[in-house]
Amino acid sequence: MRDREYWERWLRQRSEALKAGRATIKEWYREAGVEKGERRAFKAALKSVFPEGVPGRRGKKAPRRGKGRRPPAGAPYGTPAGERGDGAGHGRTIEGRLRFTREGRPLVIPDDPDGSPVRVPGTALAGAWPKDRVVVRLERRRGGAPAYGRIERILSRGIRAFVGRYSPGGERHFVRFRDRESDLLLEVDLPEGPAPEPGDLVLAEVAEYPSARGEGRARVVRLLGKSHTMETLFLAVTSAMDLPVAFPDPVAKEARRVPRAVHLSEREEGVFHGEEPLPRVDQRDLPYVTIDGEDARDFDDAVCLAKEGGGYRLYVAIADVSHYVAPWSSLDREAYIRGTSVYFPDRCIPMLPPELSEGVCSLKAGVNRLTVTVEIPIRQGGEAGPPRFYPSVIRSRARLTYDEVHDFLAGGDHGPRGRTGSDGKIAPDVGRMLRHMATAAGWLTLARSARGALDFDLPEPRIAVEGGMPVSVRAAQRWESHRLIEEFMLLANTAVAEYLSMRGDPFLFRIHEEPAEDRVEEFETAAGRLLRRSRPTDRRDVTSRLQAWATLARGGKYERPVHMMLLRSLMLARYGPETRGHFGLALARYTHFTSPIRRYPDLVVHRVLKAALGDRSPHAWLGNLAEKGAEIGAHLSGRERLAMDAERALEQRAKALFMASRTGQTFDGAVSSLVSSGFFVELSDWLVEGLVHVSTLRDDEYAFSPDRMEWVGLYRKRRIALGDRVRVRVRRSDPDRGEVDLLLVEKLPESP
Repeated sequence: MRDREYWERWLRQRSEALKAGRATIKEWYREAGVEKGERRAFKAALKSVFPEGVPGRRGKKAPRRGKGRRPPAGAPYGTPAGERGDGAGHGRTIEGRLRFTREGRPLVIPDDPDGSPVRVPGTALAGAWPKDRVVVRLERRRGGAPAYGRIERILSRGIRAFVGRYSPGGERHFVRFRDRESDLLLEVDLPEGPAPEPGDLVLAEVAEYPSARGEGRARVVRLLGKSHTMETLFLAVTSAMDLPVAFPDPVAKEARRVPRAVHLSEREEGVFHGEEPLPRVDQRDLPYVTIDGEDARDFDDAVCLAKEGGGYRLYVAIADVSHYVAPWSSLDREAYIRGTSVYFPDRCIPMLPPELSEGVCSLKAGVNRLTVTVEIPIRQGGEAGPPRFYPSVIRSRARLTYDEVHDFLAGGDHGPRGRTGSDGKIAPDVGRMLRHMATAAGWLTLARSARGALDFDLPEPRIAVEGGMPVSVRAAQRWESHRLIEEFMLLANTAVAEYLSMRGDPFLFRIHEEPAEDRVEEFETAAGRLLRRSRPTDRRDVTSRLQAWATLARGGKYERPVHMMLLRSLMLARYGPETRGHFGLALARYTHFTSPIRRYPDLVVHRVLKAALGDRSPHAWLGNLAEKGAEIGAHLSGRERLAMDAERALEQRAKALFMASRTGQTFDGAVSSLVSSGFFVELSDWLVEGLVHVSTLRDDEYAFSPDRMEWVGLYRKRRIALGDRVRVRVRRSDPDRGEVDLLLVEKLPESP
């Protein structure tokens, strides 16, 4: 039986359900799959999530005048819009998300990615807080002034719990909540027991939002100590972004009922596990291996390669999560709400409970596991032959890491470490297979480059954590072993997309559309100024132009700025039922299939593929996918973006926490980006960026030149441009906001 808390989370996290109204409560019941005994809890959740009325619900009309007249929807604090005397009735309305700038100015960021931010006066917030989704009505502008408006209606609240610092004021108790887009001081109720001391970190929940009755309030639910750790940063990010961490009781109970081991039975048709409809191909004798990071816990994929004439035969076995997670089950509903696993430096919020993600679904070495295999011939030159797809059962031979495979491929026939041989080294047959894999992956890389796929690298930080604190921030190494697995997964995903497209089955594509020409031209103009070139290639197709700039910048002082600008010029990838192609990979059709433990879209594709192979059990679910594919794709794309935002937010805070103990120390670095308030410097010793604010440059009065992409001293004419090497001192590091402020010590001479 799912309670009110479960339904509140379901409604808040399913963005399309929040936007689209339903005419009757029965339609809501059908949409959410509410059972009879859950209706009271669901109604209570609706009222909590939609305090001003459920979208689409029919109700009694209010009288137009006299007693009982209600103000128009969105009037702040109940004041009729016509009585505000501020001209709010003029102009169109925009939906977006409220945030505060670094200086504390309110802005509404439109849902439309092409829309411009809208300034909102502090007196026109209508009770909205940062992170709330709101409707803002644009005001008339004078001349070329930036757009500004007034908030008319709050669509959904963004802050429900937060980590802040206790700040008493006389007999009253307050908590200050700060992050990159918020700065709130809320009165709080303290729990029984020891009271926090001024400046202590606390976890608080919102008890009441601002209304005509008064200001908002919160209640302290947990004391966290005086200083940040990775644990408090985790709580801060997950609570501020409303990420589900613990699994609801119905989901946990269902996970505990899943079998812990694979028990097979042989029949005339083949090998089966339980009463499944399709026979499995027994591949336990093939030398499958998994290759993942050192700290990986869930193993979605295993690979095997066999020499075949002048080419190879590739086997990619993917965990058969769809066997254990039935459509519309509690496990399935919770996985859909989450959409994806979220990965942090020292922990993970899994999409599926550990009993599945780290247990029976994970392709651990030496145990039987249910899989779906994609079998693909690879001819010399990287050409793929006709693929085969089938349910299978495997027993992974070894759990290898990227570092181990790299060491082996770089160091001879016996790598320094391994998990397969009795002497602790990689077994000879596995070693030969790894070398063949490196050759096949090289062919595939060349083929991908030949068809015009983009190829550029941006270093990703690896934050090491010891004792609950970050101890280093280095660039993660990229080895040939990473490329090897990436090429095989790309090939398997493409084969599945082509097969299902050929059949005409409804499923979710991974869509990456071509960037708009104006954004490409803007990038080329900026890259041309930096690299002092007007046209790096005579080819005029967009892919060739972008790749030419990336190649030209590689290895030089402008490599990172140019590659970052290139990335920002591209469209965001998304999920959807339509065929739009994948621009970055230069593919007409592409999907995500190889990570069903951590991505719900992959689970969707698994079900469709198994249905294409003859499994009729998800027939009704497939009809729902065909009808609501666009809505499902939009929801899952949104969950992916939220997970990326959460990972980035915690990464920024962890970097700031790491640098907090280094305040006053001096580091060398390079100017990585320019902004209107100063410039960012990336440190050489650590993969950390900090801002040098222009107000701290005391040797001259500086002006920003966007055209020349540099700061220029008006009197001494000193220039600070992208890629310049500088020495800086750490001025301040703020883990609450994830910001590092630096002071410029000196500009360094260029390296020879």
